[in-house]
Amino acid sequence: MLYGMVHNQPMGLESLNLVDQSIRHVFYSSDSERHMDLSQAILLRNSLRQNHVIMAYNGTVSDDLMITLADLLKERLVANDDVKRSKLIFAVFMEGVQNLIWHGKDHSENMGMILITEHEKEITIMCGNRIEKDQTQGLKDRLAQIKGADKDTIRQLYRDGMSHASEHEGPGSGLGLLEIARRSTQPISYTFVDVDDSSVDFILAATI
Repeated sequence: MLYGMVHNQPMGLESLNLVDQSIRHVFYSSDSERHMDLSQAILLRNSLRQNHVIMAYNGTVSDDLMITLADLLKERLVANDDVKRSKLIFAVFMEGVQNLIWHGKDHSENMGMILITEHEKEITIMCGNRIEKDQTQGLKDRLAQIKGADKDTIRQLYRDGMSHASEHEGPGSGLGLLEIARRSTQPISYTFVDVDDSSVDFILAATI
């Protein structure tokens, strides 16, 4: 699913969870409920508009998709006179989507999610994917460290990470979260939603 629109109360992670649940219920329900009716489509559209969503995608995330969405985002940012800010937005988007590609569970039925909202000249990029539950504690510890750090500390953590990262580690080296945090204008937000005994949906939000 890909949704894009021009439209006005920013979306928090609680609202994001509700929108995500609506998308997944409509598109990934049982065979007997597979077809969306018009009332469901209207409810979904209204939820996206009320939360100021300018782009939404739910499904398999690939390199080709990343390029397609990046082109759409570039078109949107052309109207932004602040070139430096546009570059920050684009960099956070690319890092977030690359993390989805590298860190999602390797099962086709587990979909990634990308939501971008715009409200009062702030853009929030939210990326979500499914991960193994036994991977979450280390990630939670890392996120807590980053969220509680000031910009100078984040920059130092990033420099330290760059100096120790292997060229073979790619976006999975742990630098992606620091890259997003150091470019965001507000502290990052995140949540973990239990799916079953072995899986968790991880959602990260960054505002520029």
